Amino acid sequence: MKKTFYVASAAVAVLAMASCSSDKKTNNQVEAQPVVENVTEVYSGILPAADADGFQYTLVLDYDADDNFAEGDFDLTQTVVAVDSTSATGFAATDQKFVTKGDFDVFTKDGKKYLKLTSDVNENDITYFQVTSDSTVILVNIDLEQPAVPGLNYTLTKVK
Repeated sequence: MKKTFYVASAAVAVLAMASCSSDKKTNNQVEAQPVVENVTEVYSGILPAADADGFQYTLVLDYDADDNFAEGDFDLTQTVVAVDSTSATGFAATDQKFVTKGDFDVFTKDGKKYLKLTSDVNENDITYFQVTSDSTVILVNIDLEQPAVPGLNYTLTKVK
């Protein structure tokens, strides 16, 4: 009788362990959703200026994960630069900075991808960039056309 008791106890223990390790969900369990973090991209470059040697553009895009990365917030810093032959880039930053913050949207027109930056301060202050590759964007005008001035570079390159 003792052997039967021990065998029955062992069988109950094995069944109890098997039921605890089951992957079956009860009605009260909720499946964990994967965590998707925001994506941040940083672009930089020196663009030509009409009344200065150039502008150092730094564009930070903070994509919202909840809208399939089709919109988000941006910070655009434009620093006036002066020609400096002793610098590795040929330019030196000045203390003149212009910072614009706001929202951006990603959209497609005629098979090309664009960024529309709208200022928080003035919704009529809109800047457009054409996304030309995974690592570059080009400043375009309101008609989404690239500048037609030969020899001038309006490209920002991804740094992060």
